[in-house]
Amino acid sequence: MPALGIFAIGRFVLRILKLLWRKEEIRGLLLVALGTVLVGTWFYHQFEPTITTWVDAYYFTVITLTTIGYGDISPTIPLAKIFTTLYVFVGLGIIAGLIGLVGEAVIEDTNQRVKERLGKKKKEE
Repeated sequence: MPALGIFAIGRFVLRILKLLWRKEEIRGLLLVALGTVLVGTWFYHQFEPTITTWVDAYYFTVITLTTIGYGDISPTIPLAKIFTTLYVFVGLGIIAGLIGLVGEAVIEDTNQRVKERLGKKKKEE
């Protein structure tokens, strides 16, 4: 029985991803988010002396943008500290925008599916 639940979740996630990719504004914001992650990863790899691998740079970028901040890696030079404070504000705006657009798309999809089901029930009666 649990395997069926996993497949249902997988179908739901795929449906939402297809729905999101069709929306131009979400595609654009996803590309901006990707660019932001790439810029942060490059910056931390180039300028932060405690970050020596691309994986660590990417990890720190994602942890910073999502404001999780485990504290295992932190900026040590003034330039990286200033960049990080500005980067968090930019990242928060992008993530908030994505969450809003994804929520809107999910609600629209749910409303459409409910309307379709109600239409089928009326036809059956």
